[in-house]
Amino acid sequence: NLLNSNFMLQQAGYFAERVVTDAGKEPAAQVKRVFALAFQRPPSDKELSAATKLVKEHGLAALCRAVLNANEFVFLD
Repeated sequence: NLLNSNFMLQQAGYFAERVVTDAGKEPAAQVKRVFALAFQRPPSDKELSAATKLVKEHGLAALCRAVLNANEFVFLD
């Protein structure tokens, strides 16, 4: 339900808007901001590369939606 609900799509859009306001239009900077807000850590080099590619191909909202559904975001250790 988290992946495809209208609520989550809307929240991913809001998240993406916040990231653009904070980080600007450069995809790598956006990815770093997404990770900082959602996970309180920078992305690894591998994560940065994959997430930047995702943003370029599918848009920032797609990354935000994926992050909002990530185990690291949803579950506390």
